[in-house]
Amino acid sequence: MTIEEACRQVVERVEGAVACGVVDLENGILLGIHNASNYPQTLNEVVAAATMDLFRGPNVARIEQMVRAHRGVPETGDRYFQEIQITSRHNFHFAKTLCGARAVIMLVTRKTTNIGMGWAQLKSAIPVVEPLLS
Repeated sequence: MTIEEACRQVVERVEGAVACGVVDLENGILLGIHNASNYPQTLNEVVAAATMDLFRGPNVARIEQMVRAHRGVPETGDRYFQEIQITSRHNFHFAKTLCGARAVIMLVTRKTTNIGMGWAQLKSAIPVVEPLLS
């Protein structure tokens, strides 16, 4: 199975799913995607870059450093954000880190999708996707 096939399965299992993709958080590269709406590749790549910013952007790094300093915890390079859900005008965006936070899987659905079902299906894909990343 490929990452694209695993993403396609997620999209097919979730009512109202629009797209599912996997982004490498080391370099922001889109590792695989299934997009039911046939958005252009350029848009897919911009979404991958925005996803990377959510987990690795300079403001996120600054938050992590400030929290560590406030708690008196030494800098370890550990990442704080593991899951993020965003609601936009027309969609829900679910994102979860994979492989020790080296990658992230993201699912985009219409707002008619049950939020719990979106998370459940995204998380059910993790055992399938993670072995494909090693």
